[in-house]
Amino acid sequence: MMTTSNERSEPVDLSVIIPFHNEAENIPALLTELDQCLPALGLHVEIIMVNDASTDCYERPAATPRFPVVWLDLTERSGQSAAMYFGISQASGRYVAFMDADLQNDPRDLEKLYYKLNEEGLDLITGLRIDRKDSWFRKISSKIANKIRSSLLGDNTRDTGCSLKVMRSELAKRLPGWNGMHRFIPALAQAMGYRVGECPVNHRPRRAGKSKVISWKRAIQATVDLIGMIWFCKRQFKGRLTSHSAINPAKKIPN
Repeated sequence: MMTTSNERSEPVDLSVIIPFHNEAENIPALLTELDQCLPALGLHVEIIMVNDASTDCYERPAATPRFPVVWLDLTERSGQSAAMYFGISQASGRYVAFMDADLQNDPRDLEKLYYKLNEEGLDLITGLRIDRKDSWFRKISSKIANKIRSSLLGDNTRDTGCSLKVMRSELAKRLPGWNGMHRFIPALAQAMGYRVGECPVNHRPRRAGKSKVISWKRAIQATVDLIGMIWFCKRQFKGRLTSHSAINPAKKIPN
């Protein structure tokens, strides 16, 4: 199901996609922060909230004071990759950004990522969390996983688990719709011939709610996904459509 505010006449520059599951305590503050920081970009922005079958109750404003909000609902809990995939399917922006709903990502970093992506001619830029506010176990396991993944896939990305990303919509539309995809976006992008970079971003403590990550379960699934990803990346084509032009209709030959 999808609910949205009134349609806007101007084209959308940036679609901010936010998957969430049971984040009722954080959503109001998140929307307030986005409304306060996004004007600095000087862009036409839409916010897309993707509800991954939440069971808590929360309000659904059709807009913040400055930006329209689109609400999407998944029929059953399907995970972060699915929420991102369906968010992309409804995005209208020339650029697509992702972030978590738990307020650990800092919305103010979206401006920095967007400008760095364009200044350096990148297609994807992913956040590199500095001074992570997670448990020691989660930080260590994440560091090990990043080392293994990077060595096998050669994506040279130090923190692929950071949800804060900005990319061109062309790339976003090519991302496959399968579970675990979100862990390998930099590797997928590079395999498709896109330019990828990373940028240090802020990381904040969780204010409310509970983490949805089960570390041991994620580690097992990520290992299986990694094996498949090695094959998948090798099968990608790197050609990209640069431009197109309409073919002039053939002139009618007189009788």
